[in-house]
Amino acid sequence: MKFIYATDVHGEQEIYERILEYAMDKGIKHVVFGGDICCSDFLNIYITTQREFLEKYLIPLFQVYRKRGLEIFIMMGNDDFAINMDLLKKAEEKDILKVLHLNVHRFGKFFITGYSFISPTPFLMKDWEKPEEEIAKDLEFLSQKSDPKKTVYVFHVPPKNTKLDILYTGEHAGSEAVRKFIEKVQPLLSLHGHIHESPDMSGSWKERIGKTLCINPGNARPVLVDLENLEEGIKYITLL
Repeated sequence: MKFIYATDVHGEQEIYERILEYAMDKGIKHVVFGGDICCSDFLNIYITTQREFLEKYLIPLFQVYRKRGLEIFIMMGNDDFAINMDLLKKAEEKDILKVLHLNVHRFGKFFITGYSFISPTPFLMKDWEKPEEEIAKDLEFLSQKSDPKKTVYVFHVPPKNTKLDILYTGEHAGSEAVRKFIEKVQPLLSLHGHIHESPDMSGSWKERIGKTLCINPGNARPVLVDLENLEEGIKYITLL
């Protein structure tokens, strides 16, 4: 079971197109996008701008590739306006994509689910922020929807105090609740994003918490994942 994972693409159209075309070229049938899917620079951080991006570009693009046999899993992140979730849900009803946030989907012989919320930040956008104690409650609920040992969890926020959550300042900015969840249930695999610079700051985009392999590849840097070979079957891919 192979798939491509990318996160924090932030509306980069060329990156989306290259990822989807790479998947088709290599015969990979599943692509996962882990949050911060829309443009979010200081000139474009508007609800209507993001809505137009989803409605007129991203969802029609996904529809083209869905017709070609690609299955796309996606969720929002803290830089995406939650009010536009209705567009993703409508696209899911049309079998264009699958929404990950708090939903569990079959993923070959495994399962996949997602969680968009992050712990509080100093940033202005608050749609996808929650206190740690509320995140913990949500994750407890989510863990009951499938067997964690057979489930890929896509968390937009990385686990606290790891190689995956280091800011430019050297501080750790991940979620304590996410870390405790991983320590407790030991899922098959956890995928993360949010902290763009962490792989460069720590020198690593992978870390194990107990038996669970956790990944934060950095922003718009796709990786190929082989669930049948997690020790050696995960690598960055080069987009032509």
